[in-house]
Amino acid sequence: MLRKSLALGSCLVASMAVVACQEQTTQPVATPTAASPARTSATASPQAYLLTLWANRAALSVPSSVLSVEKVFAESGRQAINQNDYVCSEQNSPVVQYMYDELYGTLAKESSLFFSIYNIYGDIIPTYDALYFQTSATPQTYGYNGQFTNVVLNTERDVKSFWDIKSDDIQVVAMHGSMLLDQKRVAKTYVLLGFSPTVAAAYAKTIYDALSASNTMNGGNFAFFTFNAFAFTTFGGSVPDKIVMGDGILESYAAIGFGDVAPQAVFAHEFAHHIQFENGYFGDLASNRYSEGEQTRYTELMADAYAAYYLTHSRGAAMNQKRVEQFHDVFFQIGDCSFKSDGHHGTPNQRRAAADFGFKLAAEAQKQGQILTSDAFHDLFVAAYPTLIEPDAR
Repeated sequence: MLRKSLALGSCLVASMAVVACQEQTTQPVATPTAASPARTSATASPQAYLLTLWANRAALSVPSSVLSVEKVFAESGRQAINQNDYVCSEQNSPVVQYMYDELYGTLAKESSLFFSIYNIYGDIIPTYDALYFQTSATPQTYGYNGQFTNVVLNTERDVKSFWDIKSDDIQVVAMHGSMLLDQKRVAKTYVLLGFSPTVAAAYAKTIYDALSASNTMNGGNFAFFTFNAFAFTTFGGSVPDKIVMGDGILESYAAIGFGDVAPQAVFAHEFAHHIQFENGYFGDLASNRYSEGEQTRYTELMADAYAAYYLTHSRGAAMNQKRVEQFHDVFFQIGDCSFKSDGHHGTPNQRRAAADFGFKLAAEAQKQGQILTSDAFHDLFVAAYPTLIEPDAR
């Protein structure tokens, strides 16, 4: 969903990430030794606490052949949108709060075990494993116990047939925190990130021992490790186009009561980014007059609209609009007021306006029994965009 997130490791609390591969020449760092930061007050936002964790850990650099951690997880901090133009209040999204509470529970009881994993970047290993090593050639399961497998597979089939872009080459893979118990697989990923085989094996053993001793991180089935879903393309690179669905984000939405809609909605949004990749819409605002934050907001609101159209169209997911709106009330709260972030998605009101635009088009189209082409939808969105970003203007 965004190119640069608020956060850390596999927990991209600014919402699910859209990643475009941009190589950066870097060198691996020595074993990180950052001290474990103190827990913030109970009133602090999840974003503030997780940013504190990230800031207290040494930066990891990776070989130029690998998508850098900074590109996947960092936030530049440049002003993206003029905050004075909009009314927006921060609030903890229930889904982020769920993950946050689970994390705090572990820190209260087993902080040493958690930081033995976190301080050697173990939390980002599932992301890179899914991105670089998992393919659709291997049977995929979704959810800690595979409970979301059928809905994700069915949604993949339906979304690909609904939209008119070439999509047979888009691979859909799962991201499992439980892979952290597979020492060979973990070590392989560390080597990818630039660590020597000896260090990689030692780190893999450290993670295995910590998870085996933990009573709260459930063998890696811990939302913090896989709280993410993202679309990925290298625009002709060696890694296939992918949609990565993390167990943590699916399980967290299910825990707060949205297991019936979240997998379809998250997938539909990520697929919309592949529509943008395929049709070149990321270049719509490719001008120096637009900040990266404005460009991100534009593509995110467009993805919200595409997803809402599919989810409620009678020939799409045919979901009840009110139920989708309830999900969006939670979904749109994540990372919503991050005006200083290049990954700012738009305020909740702007995102709701984009979704409402998709709902309206779906209602109109299905009366005629038609599905708009991706280009036709795009053109209508572009025409409406100025009004969609007005709701929060002062």
